[in-house]
Amino acid sequence: MIDKLKQVLGMLLRKNDDKSTFIELKHGEVILGHSFESTVVIDDPTVSVRHTRIYTHLSVSYIEGLNSSNGTFVNDKRVKNHVLKPGDVIRLAKYLLIVDNKRYGYNNSASGQFTKP
Repeated sequence: MIDKLKQVLGMLLRKNDDKSTFIELKHGEVILGHSFESTVVIDDPTVSVRHTRIYTHLSVSYIEGLNSSNGTFVNDKRVKNHVLKPGDVIRLAKYLLIVDNKRYGYNNSASGQFTKP
């Protein structure tokens, strides 16, 4: 039995082929870039090695462009800094990152694992 729901802020990473991956935005930083040292590797040569930084603190996520030549776009506007909200669309080359809330049900069983309702 599910007795509470937890909303998780994250991004849905979508490439032109419509395959999607959900990336949870937890407290701390996420670096998006072409380097394998990035938290999220964007496999596109037009994306800089360290292209964009997303920092989450107290359930608020901020995006910061890291001076890449091709820029960071949120809702089709080039940004240096921006507070992310559900529904925002981040564009890096041919990749779209859609900021979204996902709901997970918390199961009070012995395992205490999160499950999708």
